[in-house]
Amino acid sequence: MKRIWFLVSSLGLVGCLCAQMPQRLPEEDAAKHTEMICRELNIQDTVQRRKIYNMHLKYAYQCQQSNTRLEKLQRMEEATKELKTILTPEQYNRFMNAQLNPEPRRPQHPYNDMLGPSPMPNMPPPPSMPQQ
Repeated sequence: MKRIWFLVSSLGLVGCLCAQMPQRLPEEDAAKHTEMICRELNIQDTVQRRKIYNMHLKYAYQCQQSNTRLEKLQRMEEATKELKTILTPEQYNRFMNAQLNPEPRRPQHPYNDMLGPSPMPNMPPPPSMPQQ
């Protein structure tokens, strides 16, 4: 009985803590997305950066108002169309290629580097099976 009570109270506490986590402001969200795109496409033009920021800010405010899956997809399509008007054709092609073929963010096997060349280097090779 104590275990059940502890489990229920722990889940309630975690739920309360998650509900109180501060949400990002639309300005912070727009700045993050703008910086990511500008770094990825190596954009130095301040006018172009400002246009991208304003576009992201507009969609961040819309996201706060309603965030259903359908509306999110519609916003993404609108943002992609608007981004096409802001970026040069070469930048837009690089952006779309990066979206369609993202680089892996993590190694495929994260523990390979920790294990080294062999988990047991002093072990002899396994014996071969005799042919029949």
